[in-house]
Amino acid sequence: MRQTRFTSAAVLALLVGGVAAAQEKVDNPQFASWSKFKPGSSITLKMTNDAAGMTSEIVMTTRLVEVGADKLVLEVTATTKAGGMEFKAPPDKQEVTKTIALPPGAKKEDAAAKKVPGTYEEGTETVKVGGTEYKTKWYKAKSKTEAGDVESKTWTSDDVPGGLVKMESNIKGKVPFTSKMELIEYNKP
Repeated sequence: MRQTRFTSAAVLALLVGGVAAAQEKVDNPQFASWSKFKPGSSITLKMTNDAAGMTSEIVMTTRLVEVGADKLVLEVTATTKAGGMEFKAPPDKQEVTKTIALPPGAKKEDAAAKKVPGTYEEGTETVKVGGTEYKTKWYKAKSKTEAGDVESKTWTSDDVPGGLVKMESNIKGKVPFTSKMELIEYNKP
């Protein structure tokens, strides 16, 4: 009886391991972006949301703690202001691996092309945020969801850890929603 359980467990482990090993891996864009910078580098982003007249603000700082060959560690702190109250989240450390599993149904060439889903337009622009000008690549996307029509524009730069410089999006529907995020500070060690 014990031998049968052990054999069954061993076969199951081999099958699961084989499936996991067979899952295709792709480069993790978050690792690729942050690994170019020195530990101690940090960015601070400010996000403002407005949902049917109710506003909230989140200020999030992400700091690069360590960089290794196959993973890096980020520490994220955030403060949220909403409804006249302020909430501070404790620091959260996140491990970011060099590669990630390709999602089911996704194609490796699409991941390598870094295409934003629903992108209908893209270009380049110099954007001034946080008192600094950045050469950015921008993407405009448009889609339809249950909440309504969604439009967004995102500006990214390889000169910033994490890549995000600015983002604006809005949903036109029963409950209008707008969201803006912008880099407000970039610290180099």
